[in-house]
Amino acid sequence: MRNPVKHILVVDDDSSVLDVLKRALVGYRMSIARDPDEALHVASNFGSLDLLITDYLMPSMTGAELMARMREKRPALRVLILTGHADILDRENPPWWAQEAHLSKPPSLEMLRAAVAGLIGPP
Repeated sequence: MRNPVKHILVVDDDSSVLDVLKRALVGYRMSIARDPDEALHVASNFGSLDLLITDYLMPSMTGAELMARMREKRPALRVLILTGHADILDRENPPWWAQEAHLSKPPSLEMLRAAVAGLIGPP
């Protein structure tokens, strides 16, 4: 019996980052959102969602705020946060920072693939 294709919701307001993620995550089912509000709308239309990959710093809410909102309905949702501000988050050390998977932007394709596979398994 074949495993179902894993579904990833990717949220980033930078189209060049979205292009890299699309190339890196071939084999997974992907939904794309360009802002957190769109992500919440997209997620409300899917029953199955295995992973949220989100930028940390976005206009309407942070990736951490989006993660919290998404987990209201999906408490076990796995999350990978991408940030160009890891140094600031390391210093500020918010409670979720040590508990959630995160990568500095721009991640290499290999690092990204390994992180995703570690969270939800291979495609």
